[in-house]
Amino acid sequence: VVFSVSFGSALWDSRSMPPVMMIHRSMSHHHVHGVTCKGPIRSSFAYKIRRVSRHSSRSSPSAVAAASSSSSSYSGTVLVAGATGGVGQIVCARLLQQKNCKVKALVRDASRASEILGTDPSMEFVVADLRDANSLLESGATEGINAVISCLGTTAFPSARWKDDNGPENTDFVAVRNLVNATKKTAPDLSRFVLVSSVGVERTNQMPFIILNAFGVLKYKKMGEDEVKNSGLPYTILRPGRLTDGPYTSYDLNTLLKATSGTRRAVQVGVGDTLLPEATSRIIVAEAAVQCLTLPCTLGGAYELGSTEGEGPREDPKEWTVLFESASASSS
Repeated sequence: VVFSVSFGSALWDSRSMPPVMMIHRSMSHHHVHGVTCKGPIRSSFAYKIRRVSRHSSRSSPSAVAAASSSSSSYSGTVLVAGATGGVGQIVCARLLQQKNCKVKALVRDASRASEILGTDPSMEFVVADLRDANSLLESGATEGINAVISCLGTTAFPSARWKDDNGPENTDFVAVRNLVNATKKTAPDLSRFVLVSSVGVERTNQMPFIILNAFGVLKYKKMGEDEVKNSGLPYTILRPGRLTDGPYTSYDLNTLLKATSGTRRAVQVGVGDTLLPEATSRIIVAEAAVQCLTLPCTLGGAYELGSTEGEGPREDPKEWTVLFESASASSS
């Protein structure tokens, strides 16, 4: 039996020792009752990208982020790190629904990224190795951007994804540190740096996080968080639990978007790393990341995210504001 369990972007695979082989594009991970199985997708989940009409005029790279009272629309250029991952794909999709938003998708292989994400006039692929500070600066990835959403992550235990020095230290700490430093140097108009991390980063001496942190994934995620917190950049940190839903294989950004998280659309928000959500939909994580670009109440905050039965805020910024503000108020 092949299965995996994850908190945030930290994933444990039952075949992680010895390392598992990478799956083919025709195969995928899907979650069944808290277990991630490897095989063809058979769930009712459908994820496609909706074409949106766009005005010919675009915002300049120095545009200031703007949010309307009834929409989470963001105006500006957003750099998405980890753009080809499960959360990153949905983040790119949501950003491309904004009328005046441009996306810089930070990738290692533009050809592979285009197979996964497709193409869009408002999306640019920027090739760089985040583990190499010089490579990142030379790519110009952080130049002219107004916001960053980092969806970086790897498996918690040794797996094929650790190949070529892609383990937790380089992915969750070194890459984040380099991204922060490059942003500080070249993005004076930055309005927000959103980092997707994981629950448990402050509870590594408690179960189940003791096991999850056996190879240091939570330690390095916390070090990445600290780089963001101490950078002087305007930031928001999101800490999801075990990830569910979302694209498990390639989806074309030029097709129609219809994302569903079943009946678990209600959102749990906590602060202080006290919440232990049963699961967190990738759709909700991505939506929260996009919402945080325009919600003043989330500035300088770190929030746990969970999904539960019931209706959720969907794309309503007012409802998201209530969730974030209520979580902050309950902790004080």
